[in-house]
Amino acid sequence: DKDTPHVNVPTFVRVFAGGTRAGIINGIVGGAGFMTFPLLVAAGMGEIEANASNFVAVLPANLVGTYAYRSELASVREHLGFRLFLAAVGGILGSSILLYTGQASFQKAIPWLLLFATLSFSVGPWLKVKLQQHFNFDGTRWMWLSFLLEFLVYVYGGYFGLGMGILMFTIYALFSHMSLHQANAIRNITISLMTLISIAIFARAGVIRLGPAVVMMSGAIVGSYFSAKVAKRVDPRRVGRGDWGGGIVSTGCGFGEAMVRRRCPSALP
Repeated sequence: DKDTPHVNVPTFVRVFAGGTRAGIINGIVGGAGFMTFPLLVAAGMGEIEANASNFVAVLPANLVGTYAYRSELASVREHLGFRLFLAAVGGILGSSILLYTGQASFQKAIPWLLLFATLSFSVGPWLKVKLQQHFNFDGTRWMWLSFLLEFLVYVYGGYFGLGMGILMFTIYALFSHMSLHQANAIRNITISLMTLISIAIFARAGVIRLGPAVVMMSGAIVGSYFSAKVAKRVDPRRVGRGDWGGGIVSTGCGFGEAMVRRRCPSALP
């Protein structure tokens, strides 16, 4: 069965453990894909298959996060319907672009997407401070720009998704006065909707490898349950530093693989 190759015992343990940690990270600060995507590629998938299966694997983390922060949704419901609309349309567009452009284009884009996600994670908080210090920037006056950027992130999320939650946090930090928990509430519910739509599109296209995805998803459920218990008591900066380091490693590996693929195409699948 093509859905279950490479899931031997060592791979099962690595994928399950990666899903568990991803569930914990995703519920606190986002960015779990820095771990889960490389693990799925290492389990023997093509890049598009790993990307599509990753959507299945991390879905429980966002669903559990949505439930965990349900009380915060009441305080940020003013534009929630519009944000859900943007998430749905962005997910459809991004996933369709991925399938239309194909594997070769996606392989070339991966290192740059990883670099973009890592830089966004690093620069976002610094950018907000600089704007406020030097330009007296009040992002709440620029909601149209916030919505435009959010839509672009949803398109990016439907295409790749890695670091999407971190990008959303950056936008919320720049253009609102939301607390971390309010931002988490919006992030989880909108990404959950976008992810469900993308999964439907990828499943119809037959690019989801269900076996490894379900193993990782099971781990993510365990991690999400733990995360829901501790997320509001954990300093997200500590988790973020580790995730940032993972992003740097993943980006370096992505560029290294791209170089090998370019110089010796037969060396990689």
